[in-house]
Amino acid sequence: MLKKRLMTALKFLAAACLGALLFGFVYEQSGRSKDRKRIPQIGRSADIGGRTLNIFCSGTGSPAVIFEPGGSDPGLSWEQTQMEVSKFTQSCWYDRAGIGWSDPGPYPRTSVAIASDLHNLLERAGVPPPYVLAGWSFGGLNSRVFGGLYPKDTAGIVLSDSAHEDEPLRAPPFYLGHTTPRPLWHPLHLIFSTAAQVGLIRIAESSPIENKTEAQMTREEIIAELKRQPKSVLNNIDTGMVMAENYAEASSVKTIGDQPLIVLTAGKSPDFGDPELNKQAENYQQIWIHEIQPKLAKLSSRGRQIVVPDSTHGTIPREAVLSAIRDVVTQARQNTPSHLKETE
Repeated sequence: MLKKRLMTALKFLAAACLGALLFGFVYEQSGRSKDRKRIPQIGRSADIGGRTLNIFCSGTGSPAVIFEPGGSDPGLSWEQTQMEVSKFTQSCWYDRAGIGWSDPGPYPRTSVAIASDLHNLLERAGVPPPYVLAGWSFGGLNSRVFGGLYPKDTAGIVLSDSAHEDEPLRAPPFYLGHTTPRPLWHPLHLIFSTAAQVGLIRIAESSPIENKTEAQMTREEIIAELKRQPKSVLNNIDTGMVMAENYAEASSVKTIGDQPLIVLTAGKSPDFGDPELNKQAENYQQIWIHEIQPKLAKLSSRGRQIVVPDSTHGTIPREAVLSAIRDVVTQARQNTPSHLKETE
């Protein structure tokens, strides 16, 4: 009798779990459908082989400037800068796989995979080389790897407070995230991927403005909503887990030859609201400015570092970025055969 009751209980439990998973899957699919209606795509999709990436381009001229966002930011975060650059050459922002309006990509999402995706996307979208890559923070790692993988298609690079492989070795502990042991990378990816499929991440990332339509949202709110999408959260987790691999791939790029390169460096550390943490941050900022970032400028024989005073990691003024991009585009055009040049 006891055995029969136990079997009945286990069957009931299994049915309940299966029902919960089914409900979660339907909930997630419904949420994705609502996302597509609530936040219509900005840009256009290009098939890169069984999946699509989103890209938005405007302007004319060569070389085209390609924007690489930092962290989990969608390409839309570069919109205002991209619009200004499009006044003097073609320029494009795009969504990396799993971000914004792009499909997720295969695991793992390292800088080499990201750069390969971008190169494929630009070809499929009909954006001809060469390109000037403009990358901020994590996007700087990807831009550097792109330049190393595709030197003939790269006309120049602008790095805006770019990430660097020395960070785990030199930064204060409170700057750094938790390191996940390599053997756990793929199992954790599978766990979080399953959580995304059955709606658990969507529940955890519930939006305070879920009833707003696109017309009612500011650009900042749209960007925040895109970052809350389960696929974007999963992509951010995956990228963070494999940062050691990203750093290794970037460090393998020892030189980009004589390509024009400008390295913009923030001039001050953030305020953490704690005297001791601020002291550590200020000391590290000097290492960042005088030891780490200059290494990036040395990647090219024409590399140049510009320290931007009174700016922190996320507050380098748009004017400084625009000036650097214009400078690199001008230098790149001077290197282009006359019959291929585009005038402003």
